[in-house]
Amino acid sequence: MNRGISREQIERVARIYKSNQDASLALGITIRSFSRLCRKYEVESPYDRKMRGIHEIRRRREPIAAG
Repeated sequence: MNRGISREQIERVARIYKSNQDASLALGITIRSFSRLCRKYEVESPYDRKMRGIHEIRRRREPIAAG
């Protein structure tokens, strides 16, 4: 699965590209392999980055419960 792809390469494409699909194409691997490598190396994938941003926005919008 690894095919000699280093952690630095995974970190770089995960940072540069907007989607997991684009990042995996840049490395010449499948989206599934890219996602697995991100988990293996504990690198935030473009998808994870997007989801984190969405959750942060939702958290800011939640009204404070009156108590």
